Amino acid sequence: MEGSLVETNSILEAGSVVPPGRRIPTGELWAGNPARYVRSLTHEEILEIPKLAVAINDLSKSYFSEFLPYSTVYLEVEKLKKSFGIPI
Repeated sequence: MEGSLVETNSILEAGSVVPPGRRIPTGELWAGNPARYVRSLTHEEILEIPKLAVAINDLSKSYFSEFLPYSTVYLEVEKLKKSFGIPI
C-alpha cells in the first residue's frame, strides 16, 4: 500500500496486504490481511531468501500465460468454428 516499506531480508507471505504507512523491518516474517508480524526469521532463512526469490520467479514464469490481461480463449473458438465450417 501507499507509503509502506518492506525492508531487505524480510518476508511478506503471498496474499498479504500491508497497510499504508506500515514498515516491515529487516529479518521479520509478516502475513495476513492486514499484514501482521508472525515471527523473526532465523539466520538460515535469511540466507535462503535469494534462492527462494529465484525459485518463485522461475515458477511464476510457468503460469504467466494464465494471467494475461486479455483472454485468448476466442482464438480457440475461432479455430473450432473454422474446423466445423461455421462462419466466424
